Amino acid sequence: MHRVGLFAALAVGLTACSSASLSQVPVTAVPPPKDDGKTAEGVGGGLGHSAALEELKIAKVGFVVDKQGSVRIPLPDAPHWTRVKFFGIESLVGFRYGKEHHAVVAGTVVHVPADAPQGACSKAFEDWAAPWVKTFEVDIERDAPRAFPWETRIVDVDVLYARAATLAMREGYAVAYGAYPAWPGACLILGIAVPAREDEERARAVRDRFAQEVLPHVRVLAREEPKERY
Repeated sequence: MHRVGLFAALAVGLTACSSASLSQVPVTAVPPPKDDGKTAEGVGGGLGHSAALEELKIAKVGFVVDKQGSVRIPLPDAPHWTRVKFFGIESLVGFRYGKEHHAVVAGTVVHVPADAPQGACSKAFEDWAAPWVKTFEVDIERDAPRAFPWETRIVDVDVLYARAATLAMREGYAVAYGAYPAWPGACLILGIAVPAREDEERARAVRDRFAQEVLPHVRVLAREEPKERY
């Protein structure tokens, strides 16, 4: 079982299939229009999506914080991310980039024994995610496993490309997430899903920047596991 879960499942549910390629088309970086925070009625692709991804590749990094003030997350072009809830999935925190979901950042909490060994956070998330992976029939192309030191501990990182295997949806999604041993007996799982929508190359580039420049600099602000879910 691949540890895709929340992030690939969210991405698969956000967009329809597309076939052309815009990865080699020159595009000027442009942030998405101001987000009114209301439920999105559709998703956008084409050059608008490519321009938003180009912005995420180069924009200055700022910081966002979840509602409970428990986690601080560095994000490129931070002012254009909007806090959201995910239908049918309880999360600790969620953000979308533009109303058309050019990228989605999500975080959840899974539980492990207080004295659990290295790798237990990832395994717990794998078990939690299994029903979502099965439901969306996701095919996975994985990069080599990664890890980095974080607050005297080690965070495991998964970097992958997910494709919906159903006949109705064959879109691809660039995904990266980290499994943080954040609190005694509880792990923070935080990651990004970037729908390709005709532009796989830029989607992968945004994902890679997130893995390199965001995940290692996530900071947990709360000493104890936050209790609310959204």
